[in-house]
Amino acid sequence: MIAASLSVPLSRIDAPEPQSRHVENWRAVARRAVYFGHQSVGADIVDGIEHLNKELALGLRIVQTYEPSAIAHPAFVHFLAGVNQHPLSKNVAMLNVLAARPRADSAIVLLKYCYVDIDRDTDVQALFASYRTAVSQIRSRFPDVTIVHTTVPVTTVESVLKGQVKRLLGRGSVRQDAIARGRYNALVRAAFAGREPLFDIARVEATRSDGSRAGFVINGQTIETLAPENTRDGGHLNTRGQRIVASELLNVLAGAIRD
Repeated sequence: MIAASLSVPLSRIDAPEPQSRHVENWRAVARRAVYFGHQSVGADIVDGIEHLNKELALGLRIVQTYEPSAIAHPAFVHFLAGVNQHPLSKNVAMLNVLAARPRADSAIVLLKYCYVDIDRDTDVQALFASYRTAVSQIRSRFPDVTIVHTTVPVTTVESVLKGQVKRLLGRGSVRQDAIARGRYNALVRAAFAGREPLFDIARVEATRSDGSRAGFVINGQTIETLAPENTRDGGHLNTRGQRIVASELLNVLAGAIRD
């Protein structure tokens, strides 16, 4: 295996002041029910949305609950889905929340797995198959909803040398985990990009302030990693990361409404 650092030009996903047309599109999201199942990185994204909501007066009603019937709608409903490292429990959690709606509401739904749900030992093909099964179940049971698919978040990785030393010592490398996440994200993009709404968290997280992407290339495959300027601890988002990822989610939601 040959690994190299990556710096690929990419259209900027930095966080300038939103243009007025973006703000108006984002305000349309406030008029639609949204259900977002997540864990800790998702909580970072919600924090970013809350800041934008307050700063730009978007009018979003952001509520954390497992019981959508207990709140006024429309609302941006988010909840801690399932248990980390048990992604199938997250599929079940989303189905349960949708079943708890008081009525069909033409909602937009997205279920985000966490980076800890995929590591070097994960059967990526089986996990993606289980996700597609969950999607089929949602469409069958709740035909009113629009599904926004997501890639799995990424993390920073150790240096090439440190990764090689770990492997020599029989220890797993974070780079191996990143490769598995890259394989899963490739399946998501191949299935849905350009066909159905896609919130490409990994792509946004990897985007650096100069527009390049953080990551490495191994055997000709590009593996995206979390840009250091977007994180506070190598896995979760700092203020800058929260803002750019939240902005992209609002863009995707607004696009799903227009379509």
